Amino acid sequence: MKRVLVAVLLGAAAVGAQSPSPGQAAYEKANALFSAQRFQECMNALDDALRLDPKLVPALTLKAKLAMAIKRYDVARESLERALAADPKSAYAQFLYGFHFYEQNQMPAAIAALEKARQLNPRDPRAALYLGLARESQGDTQRALALYSEAIRLEQSAGKMQTSTLLTSFRLHLVLGEFDEAASLIDRALKLELASRDAHF
Repeated sequence: MKRVLVAVLLGAAAVGAQSPSPGQAAYEKANALFSAQRFQECMNALDDALRLDPKLVPALTLKAKLAMAIKRYDVARESLERALAADPKSAYAQFLYGFHFYEQNQMPAAIAALEKARQLNPRDPRAALYLGLARESQGDTQRALALYSEAIRLEQSAGKMQTSTLLTSFRLHLVLGEFDEAASLIDRALKLELASRDAHF
């Protein structure tokens, strides 16, 4: 699941086509620095962005991702709660809010937040995937499998199929003794990424 975590943390939120925020340029600089893993410079640029616009949701979600990358979940939570107060309909902020609970093994809170993220954006495969993982951790394997299937369908529809998503579903099918379904998923994973060490393993 490490590759999934990296994808979540490096993924960027779409910026709405509203009038530019006074902090927009500083946020865009911070986003580029984050992608380059220049985290201290990224934080400095985020401070500039949020000083100019304390309610700039993309900057707040980026600050949360940076905080999670360095295991500062308290900072992540504060940033995400500010983001959601500024824009309660931000599906991306809501997803990250659930993800930060998932990373701390706070599964009831993660499930509640991720279910809300799914309501806000039913087309986000990440919310389906992590809601499935949270459900599986609570022993709800059938609901988890349905969510994994939904995440796979959404990724495929978007043309952004991830090997790690297929392997997550494969693993649970295998554990449950559903070998035909597991074999189908591993075949798909290998076709998608023939060099995948995890798939071959």
